Amino acid sequence: MTTATATDTRQPDVIAPSVLLRYYTNLLSWPTTIDSQTGEVQLRLGETVDALVMRAGFGSEVNHELVRAMMCAPIIVVPGKKAADWVFLTQPRTPMRQSTVDDLMAAQVGWYKPGDTVALPASGTTEGGMCWLQRPEPGEELPSWGAVVGAVRRTFTRTW
Repeated sequence: MTTATATDTRQPDVIAPSVLLRYYTNLLSWPTTIDSQTGEVQLRLGETVDALVMRAGFGSEVNHELVRAMMCAPIIVVPGKKAADWVFLTQPRTPMRQSTVDDLMAAQVGWYKPGDTVALPASGTTEGGMCWLQRPEPGEELPSWGAVVGAVRRTFTRTW
């Protein structure tokens, strides 16, 4: 008896940046542009969407805290040389007390300046490249800045 095996030689579907731009802009109402040099879709932060960035291990614990509170944040995984960073997308930032800023800095959690941009992942996962850990869903509201900051602070005090 002879068995034939087929090998799937198709490349993963690659979505053109212009299609991704329309998805992020039209379905999610995010302020996005295409970087003319890299071809990446960029999200402008500050007015509609903001972001907190942290190391993956700590980010996993923060995400668990959010899930316990029945919240979900879109998370971008950005690989690094030594460790990956997780970028949590939130609603626009709210004012923070100095003690909150101090806690975020102690937990090694960063944030961007209003007007900064972050690259958004293409569809699918590329080997060693940026990808979605949790994709944004049309119609789902982003968690508030305060909710994610609160999850960071609770996680940090619990692990300290």
